Amino acid sequence: MSLKLWKIISVILVFLVSSLFHFIYVWMPNFFTSLIFPVNESIWEHNKIIIGAFLVWAIIEKIYYKKRKNTLWAGFISSLVCAVLVMLIFTPVFFLILKTKDNIIVTFIIFLIAIGISEILNYRILQKEYNPKLEKLAIIGFGLVIILNALLTYYPIHTGIFYDYNKLVYGIKK
Repeated sequence: MSLKLWKIISVILVFLVSSLFHFIYVWMPNFFTSLIFPVNESIWEHNKIIIGAFLVWAIIEKIYYKKRKNTLWAGFISSLVCAVLVMLIFTPVFFLILKTKDNIIVTFIIFLIAIGISEILNYRILQKEYNPKLEKLAIIGFGLVIILNALLTYYPIHTGIFYDYNKLVYGIKK
């Protein structure tokens, strides 16, 4: 399978995996799932599904490509770019246009655009020469981002992106 076709498939599968991850805490609410999956509908908590979906996809790509590609590094960089794009695009739309009301179609469109752009970057990174140091750095990076998101679930910053406008709470209910 060509790398371009693989990247088109990856956009769809990252979107589907992230959609699944959105509900894990709802289905299994416990301390462990609260660290990895979103516990509320705040903009920030959705970074967990982005990071998690890209991590899972990077591992799948690592298995598929063996050691020939920088899949973990590509996944890590792509996940950060996707998270930043979602925050930069969705935040002003959510506050200024939607007036803090959820619109699933707008959310999905923004999310798919961000994943698509991130996968284009991912494609470019996968074309570079394999570097095991970058792969190790990606593992550390994913770990640090997961820890940061987990900490901010329990100790959120009291700003709009950390606030769940449905439950009217910051972070996880205690």
